[in-house]
Amino acid sequence: MLVCGLPGSGFVGKLGADQIIGVFHAEKVAEYPRDDFPPQVNVKEDGTARPQRAELYLAKTGQAHDLFVFTADAQPATSQGEYELAEEVVAFAEKHGVKTVYTLAAYITGAFPKTPKVYGSGTTKEVLSSISEKGVTLMRDGGITGMNGLIIGLAALHGLSGACLLGETSGYVIDAGASKAVIEVLEKVIGVSIDTASLVKKAEETRKLISQLQAMADQQARETTPTPTRETRPGYIS
Repeated sequence: MLVCGLPGSGFVGKLGADQIIGVFHAEKVAEYPRDDFPPQVNVKEDGTARPQRAELYLAKTGQAHDLFVFTADAQPATSQGEYELAEEVVAFAEKHGVKTVYTLAAYITGAFPKTPKVYGSGTTKEVLSSISEKGVTLMRDGGITGMNGLIIGLAALHGLSGACLLGETSGYVIDAGASKAVIEVLEKVIGVSIDTASLVKKAEETRKLISQLQAMADQQARETTPTPTRETRPGYIS
């Protein structure tokens, strides 16, 4: 199986892919340099800077399935770049015997859900049945933009099954809670247990940030609400 998570709204997919890579100490098996990533470098915790890149890992889970995991520091800045990179990744998957591709993404609602739902779409009725049985709410319209959607479309053209799992998120903050919800569903769908302890901690930090943002918004609303003026009356009657 191939699991993909690229940066996007709330970093839902990226956090999920990084979680799998970290939990299973996955080994990098391919790297995809691009000249159409956004023009910047990434600064690491030790202060060093490195160019942006896309990488594919092999996670040996010791369970029902080993997993290829694809992620990147950014998505290509052009539609052509997105198609080219997605095609390379899907071709790699096909060459190495992958039958099903899962992508992780964000379902933006603009609200801050206490318990994020997971929405989904797939390329075959069999895949749709498998994810809906695990509690995924099937999308009925709309689109899935960027590589998190594009990859499953190209997978279908290569004869592979594909599904996208989207965590409900506001879209305003990095949302580890939505990512955790997606990983928990993915576990059930693919039959591989994935430790989410570090995501739980990050999700709690997200909840605190959301509480602070909501408090600030409430305060601002109170400060900008006009104070009703009293009707002035004379202090005596003539």
